[in-house]
Amino acid sequence: MSRSQIPGERVRRLTDQLLAVPTSPYQQRSLQGALFLFLDTRTKTALHRAGLVSKSALSRCLGQNGTRMGPARLLNPYDWDTAACWTLLETAQWAFLRLAALRKRRPILRLRVDLTSIEKQGSVLPFVRVDNEVHGIHLVVLFAEYGSVKFPVASRVYKGKHTPSPVTLALELLQTVPEDIRRRFRVRVLADSGFEAAVFLDEVRQLGFEFVVGVRNNRRPLHPGEVSVADCPHGGSVELKNWPHDTLVWGRFDRGDRVFYAVASELLSGDEVIAEGAKRWNEESFFKEGKHQFGLAQFALRTAQGLDRWVLLVFVAWTLAILHRTPEMTLEVAAFTALITVLPFIHLNVLLRTFSINAEFLRQHGYSLTYARCNF
Repeated sequence: MSRSQIPGERVRRLTDQLLAVPTSPYQQRSLQGALFLFLDTRTKTALHRAGLVSKSALSRCLGQNGTRMGPARLLNPYDWDTAACWTLLETAQWAFLRLAALRKRRPILRLRVDLTSIEKQGSVLPFVRVDNEVHGIHLVVLFAEYGSVKFPVASRVYKGKHTPSPVTLALELLQTVPEDIRRRFRVRVLADSGFEAAVFLDEVRQLGFEFVVGVRNNRRPLHPGEVSVADCPHGGSVELKNWPHDTLVWGRFDRGDRVFYAVASELLSGDEVIAEGAKRWNEESFFKEGKHQFGLAQFALRTAQGLDRWVLLVFVAWTLAILHRTPEMTLEVAAFTALITVLPFIHLNVLLRTFSINAEFLRQHGYSLTYARCNF
């Protein structure tokens, strides 16, 4: 992504706006330290690694008279406006996508919906449930991509039986896509076979979106006899049961160990259907990197508010890394570039503290390190 597409000033403005949401300087410093932690992908995301901000600063704060404020915590029920941060982030993400498509004539914007599970032990964490034999927290995520600009823009927590299903949550997320985005882009929804329900496909159609969605091999078409979609030819047309609308294009991909199937609402070749379906794996990349580099899997706070704020910081860190990434960069390098760009003084102070801690070690080995600030 070139800087002509996403000017650096817009990215810095977004960061400044997010960090200014907490009302007190103390909370703002704590939020800066937390964001630094999530952008520093070289270390495990844990509160005790938060650079110049202590674990207690992130988990509890002091009142103006110096007394501890009990349950009021930065990442738990503290009184800074998380919803305002979500609004700032999502508004900026849609704006960045529009900017990346500048001067393009109604290009395709791909929206992916998927369910990811964060495996957790015990039951003290919020929303821990068993789904698909995984005991943990289950998130339905909406992921938007245009070219190299790709963000997780929203999420919902699946809370288990007798609550809205992942399909319902995915539809709620798709309904939040702004009207100007729907007019500016051809929106194409990608999803796996967990979202093959006719109600999902129909709602996507009513929203005016295209779709390429995976289906299970035992899904029945409108065909006499015991026939499943697995018996249909690659690239052919198929009419699904419980689907009274237009005929869909059918594609199949044999990976050797597994065979994948997908249907498309548009007139595509079978190979194009499979190619579009494969693009869904970009969201799987976010789930993998989000868990292992940006700390999504390290969540260990015991409130729903804490989970919401943790996911927010993961999304912010990923977004800033993508906005600073060039084609030759790894995501880890891009995150570090974002860190030193949007939080330069915190990074500088961490370096200076590292020098101070190791001063005696350097002296023992014959080195003397001094530094001074230059005023230009």
